[in-house]
Amino acid sequence: MKNIKFEYKITLAYLLVGSFWIIFSDKILSLFVEDTSITLAQTFKGWFYVTVTALLFYFFIKKHLTKLREAEKILANHKRMLETTVREKTHDLEFANKMLNATNQLINSRNKELKTSLENLRKTQQQLIQAEKMASLGVLTAGVAHEINNPLNYIMGAYVGLQRNYEANSFAENQEQVAFLLDALKTGIERSTSIVQGLNKFNHNSDSYNEECNLHEIIDNCIRILQYQLRPGIGLNKDYFKKELLIKGNTGGLHQVFTNVLINAIQAINEQGSIHIATRKAGKMIQVEISDTGHGISPEHIKKITDPFFTTKSPGQGTGLGLSISYNIIKQHQGSMDFQSELGKGTSVTISLPLK
Repeated sequence: MKNIKFEYKITLAYLLVGSFWIIFSDKILSLFVEDTSITLAQTFKGWFYVTVTALLFYFFIKKHLTKLREAEKILANHKRMLETTVREKTHDLEFANKMLNATNQLINSRNKELKTSLENLRKTQQQLIQAEKMASLGVLTAGVAHEINNPLNYIMGAYVGLQRNYEANSFAENQEQVAFLLDALKTGIERSTSIVQGLNKFNHNSDSYNEECNLHEIIDNCIRILQYQLRPGIGLNKDYFKKELLIKGNTGGLHQVFTNVLINAIQAINEQGSIHIATRKAGKMIQVEISDTGHGISPEHIKKITDPFFTTKSPGQGTGLGLSISYNIIKQHQGSMDFQSELGKGTSVTISLPLK
């Protein structure tokens, strides 16, 4: 029944109702009229009326339902076209949105790369400026060492002449005073000479990492150069390995490393404190531990101290390049640097280098 059109259903229902009415009316009429010809004529007229009205009713309903169905088909077609158009436009918008997101991601990525490149360029520029300053400082220290060394030679010559004269003539009248002055003169000359030698080694300019380096001698040279920074309240303790520690490396680079670490240790101590330097062998490695009792470094900063330009010092007291440069120098020596620190207690730097 579901597949039968509505006009057929309604026409059939009309015919059934009309048929029942004709049969019912014939029964009623037969009760009052005995002439069967009359009742038969009424029956045929009834059937004719029902049939004609059913056909007219059918065609009327079919005409209007056909128009309605055509309109529904047109609406359905429009709906399908609209849905198709919406799907196509939605697809186009999604595709355009994906392309826009991809473009935005590419732009953001390029912006990040550009920012990183600019930052690296800025850092490189500052490193070049610092390197130029260090090169100029090296030239200056070399000149100072040369200029100081010349008068020291004159003084040393005079000392030797005085000593010979003293040994020959004894200076009997002021023997004790002259001996004291000669000893003081000799001590000053030896100390000045050692400083000049230290400056010359610190300024040693070489790209070779195959030089014979005596670690104890290098550390002592750095201490002599920094002697003026060791305030009266700072104690310096050395616990060297019983034998010389020799490695293959770059003398000037190692001077720079130990100078930077010692400067940091000195600057970490405000008034009273101590610096302890220990050397030892650990298998095929040599370890140099420099510890101080300064203010220490916080855990969040200890991870960044070898980053270029990172510093916790006040403006003008440090560039943040010292430990970064030192870390790279030690890496070029196939070594490592380890940092341990606790706020308020101090910092320990352990430098490991391969044995000769």
